[in-house]
This record gives sequence, C-alpha cells and structure tokens, in this order.
Amino acid sequence: MTVGTLAPKAESKKPRKKKEIVDENAPLLPKTQETDAEFHEFNGASFSGAVFNLSTTVIGAGIMGLPACVKKLGMVPGLLAIILTALLTEKAIEFMIRFSRAGNISSYGSLMGDAFGKYGKASVELSIVIGNIGILIVYMIIIGDVISGTTSSGIHHAGILEGWFGVHWWTGRTFVIVFTTLAVFAPLVSLKRIGE
Repeated sequence: MTVGTLAPKAESKKPRKKKEIVDENAPLLPKTQETDAEFHEFNGASFSGAVFNLSTTVIGAGIMGLPACVKKLGMVPGLLAIILTALLTEKAIEFMIRFSRAGNISSYGSLMGDAFGKYGKASVELSIVIGNIGILIVYMIIIGDVISGTTSSGIHHAGILEGWFGVHWWTGRTFVIVFTTLAVFAPLVSLKRIGE
C-alpha cells in the first residue's frame, strides 16, 4: 500500500552559476606566450630549462634530506613533517605567483625586493648563494665517497675507481673531487642559462 502518487516529483530547479566547459584535451601551457603589459612569464628562460632546474633541485634535495629526516624523527613524525613541508611549500609558491602577477614582477629577486626592501633582497640573494654552495659541497662529498671510496670507523669502503682499477694517485679522493669540480661543476656554473 502506497500513500501519495506514483508520478515522479518535480524537482525544484535552483539557479545554477554558469560554469565554463573545459576542454580536457587542451594543453596546460599555451603554445605561444601572450604579452601582457611587457610581463613575460619566463623572462628569456626556456620552459625545458626551467623544468630541468626545478627537477634537479627537487630530486637533489629529496635524495639528501628525506632519509635523514625520517631517520632522525621516526617513520610517522618524519612523514608528517614531509607532508607539512609540502603543504607550506605549495602555499608559499602560490603566494609568490599571485603577488608577482599582481605587481608584474618577472624575477624572484624583484619580488623579494618589493616584499623586504633592498636589504631584505640582498639577504635573500646571499642566502641563496650560501645554500647553493652548501648543496655543491654535499654533492662533492657524495661523489668523493662513491667514486673514490671512504674510510669510516677503521673500515675502508672501496669506491668505483678503486674497485675497477686499484689504488692509484688518480683514484684518490682529492684528485676525484678536484677533477669533478674543474671538469663538471665549473663549466655548469659558468653558463648563464643551464639549457644552453
């Protein structure tokens, strides 16, 4: 036994906001850059160079920092710290993009200059230089350990060159680090743009 009618109820139609229909096959980045009041998003840098730079930074920092974070804090607090850092990084990047577009600012240095003044800009640039030098030192230590070997607690771990060719003056740590610095790092830091 049913009470009421079997006819379908007329749904109350609420006015909906007009939503844009987005083409799912559209590229995320436009094929050509539009000029808007002489503001260029990449300011002369290529997209592939920017992706390469960001990828090497993220991968390098992750390889160096994440295992140490989890080892010191433990698994659960370490993962929570990683997630919190990711959320804070995402929010900071969002703020930087929003304010750089609002002020037609095309470089990170100019954005920091507007936010912190000329002394703040100088201190931010100095901290970037110090951070990059620190990262290069970490890379040199890892290259020295892997390629030429290391001795820890009286135990010697042979590196790649020592394992292949034995102990020679050119398989030693000093030669490997100096050679890597002069043959790899010096040419890379000399380029104005890494994509060239």
